[in-house]
Amino acid sequence: MRSLVIRMLSRTSKCCPTVPIRLLSTEPFYGRPRDGKQPLSPLQSFSLAVYSATNAFLNPERHDMVATLSEVTGSIALQTMYDGMMADPTGQRILTDRPIVDTNSIDIKALENLPTNTFGYGYATFLKKNQFNPDERADVKYVADEELAYVMKRYRQSHDFFHVVTDLPPTVPGELALKYAELFQTGLPVCALSATVGSMKLEPEERRIWKESYLPWAIRVGKGKKWMNVYWEEEFEKDLVTLREELGVVAAPS
Repeated sequence: MRSLVIRMLSRTSKCCPTVPIRLLSTEPFYGRPRDGKQPLSPLQSFSLAVYSATNAFLNPERHDMVATLSEVTGSIALQTMYDGMMADPTGQRILTDRPIVDTNSIDIKALENLPTNTFGYGYATFLKKNQFNPDERADVKYVADEELAYVMKRYRQSHDFFHVVTDLPPTVPGELALKYAELFQTGLPVCALSATVGSMKLEPEERRIWKESYLPWAIRVGKGKKWMNVYWEEEFEKDLVTLREELGVVAAPS
């Protein structure tokens, strides 16, 4: 079995070159953009899943591997997410309009001038405080279906919106809680892997607090209104508390 895995990793190494460790210190939490989109055969998908899962487990800082794993293992979840969006009027509009979250479509400076109680101001402040740039989101590379590729892209680009509406910081406990909420929201297997691997980084006291406070909150929020059916860009001027009430989201425990 071990030799089989080694052979698989060897075969996939040509399509998944390693990222130099020196780049990881400056790479955003969510990884760097990747070019293009490649349809894969079932064997290629399986091999790439084994390769990316192994690397992501051994080194959670390999954001490119986490992104790849989410694409090659998420076909069933993506179809379910797409069906859910098609069944919702707002979700349908999002799939039709295909909004992109980047600095070409969103004026971050304008959001900084909104009233401080608004969702848009909270989003701009979150980006500035954590030095995040929406342009640096990884593109979708291994989802061949155009519609499902956009669903993955929309999910990935909405991650910071999720942080703002839940009031979760981009720390290890915060990301763990959000990944569990995303797991119940989307059903994407990579969310479970990210949460499992991330929990290993917690200190015993942090793990206790997370299990007693964050996990029950994540399950409750994750089973609420589907965030993929929220046209976040149209909510920028709305009061953040009001938006949370409409979505049934209670701010995360502090």
